[in-house]
Amino acid sequence: MESITRVGIDASLDTLDVLVDRAENRRFQVPNSLDGVKKLKTELGRGKYIIAIEASGRYEALARHELQAAGYTVKLQNPRQVRRLAEGLGIQAKTDSLDAEVLARTAELCATNEPRSKEREVLGDVSRAIDTMKRLRAGYLRRAQVPGLCPVALKAFRNVAKTFQAEIKRLESEFVKLVKASSFKDRYRYALSVPNVGPNLARVAVCELPEHLENWSIRQISAYAGVAPIDNSSGKRIGAPKVPKHKNVHLKAALFMPAMGAINRDAWAAGTYARLRARGLEHQKAVIPVMHKLLFHLVSVLKRGSAWEAEPPKRT
Repeated sequence: MESITRVGIDASLDTLDVLVDRAENRRFQVPNSLDGVKKLKTELGRGKYIIAIEASGRYEALARHELQAAGYTVKLQNPRQVRRLAEGLGIQAKTDSLDAEVLARTAELCATNEPRSKEREVLGDVSRAIDTMKRLRAGYLRRAQVPGLCPVALKAFRNVAKTFQAEIKRLESEFVKLVKASSFKDRYRYALSVPNVGPNLARVAVCELPEHLENWSIRQISAYAGVAPIDNSSGKRIGAPKVPKHKNVHLKAALFMPAMGAINRDAWAAGTYARLRARGLEHQKAVIPVMHKLLFHLVSVLKRGSAWEAEPPKRT
């Protein structure tokens, strides 16, 4: 029976650090390019492999897609989970080579991240570019508000902010064209049908929510979005539930303003917010349950695969 060989790959902008977990723990490095991945496949050759590669801001995408297309089993790993396993193994130092070793050693232990399809990666690149430019624009506008700022600097900041705003509008238009020509066009349309969900949240939902929602519970999705408190107890100590620090920041940020709109317009949201504020919760924490409910509405519609209905369809 052919044994399974574990391989760990740490991806960076320029290189792929590889460890093949055989008896000799063979290490090598190849460029993070098509030629580099071709060399990697030649080095591996034929055989049964489990290849663990760390999610690293899209630096891993080229290698993952090429290796999967070649028939290799590739697991996309969460960097935080891998780091904690490394510490559990007594590995305190962190280098690209050590990361590759940890990935190989723990290839069968970590839960596998659900990888994005190529189509959704394209949409996600545009979506995150929009969010990045919005943050940059907001930063320049804040700088322009500094009291006594030199008029020359003030003019420069405002001009840059205008340039970003024009590019944001162009990218938003391009995104709508791309998503309507993609297999996610219905998901985008269903998201827009949900009350308080506008183009911004619909865009982020298409790109940031798990691709296969049927495999996720609403609780799992809420934790992923950072809007579901998790238990904080040990022994006899029962602590207050905490909202997880590690979440999808794009999704959580996109939920905030629609939740504020719901508080201003909808009785259910206004009542929830007012009740929590009366109990002493600060503004940011009182908004989170409204964000959670809005996410529940959104995910329910997307899972069902039909537009929003004020009264859910009855089962027959």
